[in-house]
Amino acid sequence: MIIAILMSPLIPWILLGALLTTGVALVNRRLAPLAGLAFLALLLGAGRGVLAPTVELPGGLAGQPLAIAGMVDDDPVARKGNRRLTVRLDHVLSGPGQTTNRLRILATVYGPTPVHYGDLVVLSGEIATPPRFDQFDYRTYLAEQGIAGVMPSGRLVRVTSHPADPLHTLLYAVRHAVIDTVERALPEPQAALLLGVVFGYRAALPPALEQQMIASGLVHIVVASGLNVALLARLVQQALGRIWPRGAAVTALIAIIGYALLSGASPAALRATLMGGLVILGGMVHRQSHVSVALALAAALLLGIKPSLVRDVGFQLSFAATLGIVFWADSLSRLLGWLPGAFRDALAATLAAQAMTWPLLMAEVHRVSLIAPLSNLLVVPLVPFMMVAGAIGATAGCVLPLAGWLPLQVAGAVARWFQAVIEVVGSLPFAAITTPYFPARWLAAAVILNGGALAGIKLRRFFWQRKVWAVLSAAVFTVIALLLIAPDGRVHVYALDVGTGSAVLVRTSNGHQLLIDAGPDADRLVQALGRALPPTARTIDVWLITGGARPNIGAAAAVLNRFQIKRLVVADPDPWSATLRALVQRAQASSIPVVQANGPIALDGVRLSLAADERSWLVHAGRSVLAIVPPMTRWESLPAGVDGAILTSGGPPEWQGPGRGFSVIQVASHSRDGLPVRAVLLALSGAPLYSTDRLGTIELVESGDRFGPAP
Repeated sequence: MIIAILMSPLIPWILLGALLTTGVALVNRRLAPLAGLAFLALLLGAGRGVLAPTVELPGGLAGQPLAIAGMVDDDPVARKGNRRLTVRLDHVLSGPGQTTNRLRILATVYGPTPVHYGDLVVLSGEIATPPRFDQFDYRTYLAEQGIAGVMPSGRLVRVTSHPADPLHTLLYAVRHAVIDTVERALPEPQAALLLGVVFGYRAALPPALEQQMIASGLVHIVVASGLNVALLARLVQQALGRIWPRGAAVTALIAIIGYALLSGASPAALRATLMGGLVILGGMVHRQSHVSVALALAAALLLGIKPSLVRDVGFQLSFAATLGIVFWADSLSRLLGWLPGAFRDALAATLAAQAMTWPLLMAEVHRVSLIAPLSNLLVVPLVPFMMVAGAIGATAGCVLPLAGWLPLQVAGAVARWFQAVIEVVGSLPFAAITTPYFPARWLAAAVILNGGALAGIKLRRFFWQRKVWAVLSAAVFTVIALLLIAPDGRVHVYALDVGTGSAVLVRTSNGHQLLIDAGPDADRLVQALGRALPPTARTIDVWLITGGARPNIGAAAAVLNRFQIKRLVVADPDPWSATLRALVQRAQASSIPVVQANGPIALDGVRLSLAADERSWLVHAGRSVLAIVPPMTRWESLPAGVDGAILTSGGPPEWQGPGRGFSVIQVASHSRDGLPVRAVLLALSGAPLYSTDRLGTIELVESGDRFGPAP
């Protein structure tokens, strides 16, 4: 299933599996049945992955103002000034007719009208496809919840009470009651921390505190994740195992099931409970091999039910963290025998989970906490105590407020300690490593390095075979070096998120850089380049200047300060501005060759040429053609064969033709100039349209003789 969803095309992998199966059967006939079963499993998994349904918004609905009718399909989430409603559509009103659709959307509504789970609602607004941001794939995140579209500013037309699923209605009612009880008994942010730790409810957490939790490696304590549940299960089992060995496992199982129910029985909480249950199973059977097989079967079962979980970051982290705790927690606990029991178990579980998850954190979250072991050592041993005290106080307070007051105050004291640790540790300048650039091949290199190191530690008793280990180590480091350093052999074009301006980066198949303009904002340019380029890239082979205004070169000084420029090419068709003359003088003073554009510009198989209007530039990579279009241009100036266009500085004031291929608009959010112009958006509506104000830096990749958005 992983191959079918993440590693397309599928046919070469199936052929490789067939060759390996045949080879194994020819070498050792005893292994032929096992190899055949493995190949059959490969075919079944690939078939399930290919047949998995996709969650997509119908093309006729995207970008259209509509009135919709449906049912609130999840507990509404209250934010400051708005509420987010997950609505399962029954009818979409489009013009005079009605179209029935069975899809879910996430609507943001304003106003005081109360809305509850199960209510029937009528909303009006514009439905859009969820965006993909620089460091967060919001579209995939919502798709895992079955949500195909978003309505950012919906208007609530009508609300009608309607009974819904009794189990979820009961769970949500209980959760609301305990949330109200906690918020009455404790001040903020202690109440928000307790709700997050005990019930997995993060909506009330202040954004600044949440960022500090991420930096300190403690955000998992307020998430219904496999790591959090596995930690809870292990700590409860270890604590009770010393005084009540027979009932420890059952008690831990009851604790994590109760945690899942109180957190709303969401799919993520249920998956995390399954992972935590496997940790308990490992403690009961005392056999790592058994729990390893059970963990693999659980993952196969979950992916068989929902193959798209392969892309779910929460599932990946839960599986990796649980695997780390299963394989490494006991060994690390023995090495940390000099620590007290609760601290030893907490630190061992944290280190084990961190050892398995750091490649995923760098690739998906783009941040790894360096002080997570210290912060977890100070916090995690108290998590079970806080969960028990908070759960008892909140549930008892719903029935009799006085009965729940004392346990909630005790849990609140623990929450104050958590807050102090988070604020102090999370504010340290070296608390976390940020990795804005971490492509898939770097993730592969990190996984190989991590897996090889962990396997080497496990198999250290075989180190006497030095020649074998030397050969394996050399092969591993060679693969890692190629994955980290070697380019992927394709041309990448980045429409950089610099606001309303012009800044386009072209990276050739062999890793050379060509920069077009620099945009108006130095800070945003530096951030965008940091996300697009690896840390070792400090050379711009060609810097093309297409205009002398601030939207083109306002951030030019940042480029000169941070990069070695091999050649500066000026192609401004208008009289040079004072800013452009100053830039040229500074470049010449730094011994940078400065030339005026005179014909096409070639670099490592990529060619740039002027279009018919002598303002737009065409990027040629083989037979692929991409247009870089400034505001003052005409549609007729572009050749018929372009794959798409990047419209710089908010796009032109008017557009004479329909959308062709795809379009990317570089614009700031809430542009003061009203860009992009609505008439231009309507003219481009016939093709995919992307904008940097919603998606951040947009990456385009040359593949199959065409440019297209990166997957």
